[in-house]
Amino acid sequence: MNVNEIIFNLEIMSHHKNVIKESIQSFESALNSGNIERVLSFYSEDAVFMPDGFRSLKREEIGRSRSNFLTEKDFKIKFDNLKIDINDNYGFVEAVANTSEIDPQDTSTVQKTSRDFFVFRQEENHWKIFSYIFNNVTVSQVS
Repeated sequence: MNVNEIIFNLEIMSHHKNVIKESIQSFESALNSGNIERVLSFYSEDAVFMPDGFRSLKREEIGRSRSNFLTEKDFKIKFDNLKIDINDNYGFVEAVANTSEIDPQDTSTVQKTSRDFFVFRQEENHWKIFSYIFNNVTVSQVS
C-alpha cells in the first residue's frame, strides 16, 4: 500500500467516524425530544438494546410497553467522551452518558451517569445501531 492509499483510507475512516458521531448526536436529540418513532429509526431491524437492570429488548419491543416514558419523566441525555473505532462494516462507540429524569412519585430529579457501548452496523450506506448496552455507574436524587 502506497502513501496515497494510506491517506485515502485514513480519510475514509475519519469520514465514517464523523458520520457515526453525528448519528450519536442525532440519537441524543431524538431521545431528548421523546419521539419514540424517531429513536427507533436509528436502530437496525435486528438490533438489541440492553438497558441496565432490565432484560434485553429487540428493536420491535423498544418503547412498546412504555412508549411515553421519555416524555412522562422528561428524560434528558447527553453523550460525552465518545471513543469511536471502525472495523469494516461495524463501528464501536464507547461513551459516558449523563441523564436526568423526573421521579413522578415526588417530582424530584434523578440524575445518572452511565458507561454506554454501541455497536453500529453499516446497512445500505447508513450506520444503524445494531447493539446498545449501558451500565449506570452513579445515581443520585435531587429534590
